[in-house]
Amino acid sequence: MASAVTTCGILAAPAAQAQLFDRGGGLIYDSVQNITWLADANYAKTSGYDEDGRMNWNEANAWVGGLAIHDAVRNVTYSDWRLPTLTDLGAPGCNYSYSGSDCGFNVDTTSSELAGLFYGALGNKALVNGSGQQQQEYGLIDDPANPNDESLFSNLESDYYWFGTSYFSSSSLAWGFRLSTGEQYYFSSAGSAMRAWAVRDGDVAAVPLPGAVWLFGSMLMGLLYTQRSGSGKV
Repeated sequence: MASAVTTCGILAAPAAQAQLFDRGGGLIYDSVQNITWLADANYAKTSGYDEDGRMNWNEANAWVGGLAIHDAVRNVTYSDWRLPTLTDLGAPGCNYSYSGSDCGFNVDTTSSELAGLFYGALGNKALVNGSGQQQQEYGLIDDPANPNDESLFSNLESDYYWFGTSYFSSSSLAWGFRLSTGEQYYFSSAGSAMRAWAVRDGDVAAVPLPGAVWLFGSMLMGLLYTQRSGSGKV
């Protein structure tokens, strides 16, 4: 009986809508945030740029600013990478809370690209709930039944990751996100070492192939020539 109820509940539950899409070429599109993540979440290390991929904020910005990734699927090289960003909500600064703020746990997912990924696309839980009580199975938890979550990425670390956003009152401070607990906070730009994850705006699938552009242009020119010839104009 219990299994029948469980099965019925599964059938009745609405299907989860995918947010992340593997575009190939090591690129993952986030349809809700309209950004493309580099599938390798610690590319600074695996590419040989940095020994362990942990850098201070200035180093992380320098790395991502000089990054060029060739997309073998679409034969395009992208050089417009950046670190994830966030928007400071409410009064400037850290409005610490256990829910819905820009600082702390369970933060607003629409104002933070890392929070949007962690809580929204990946469906993870913070160390504590909205009341500040510790909860089970927090942090990066890969659901084996969901192929569109953590399993899309490689070298995803339960560690601190930099935002590209500095703290409002001082350039010596910058925002970071801790994937092991779901906490968002600010840290010393020069004194803290964190991971750097490259992201870019938009969807790479929207980038046309050069051959397709040439073909479309040729067809358009042919159509215009036919119309002009039919009207007696050359």
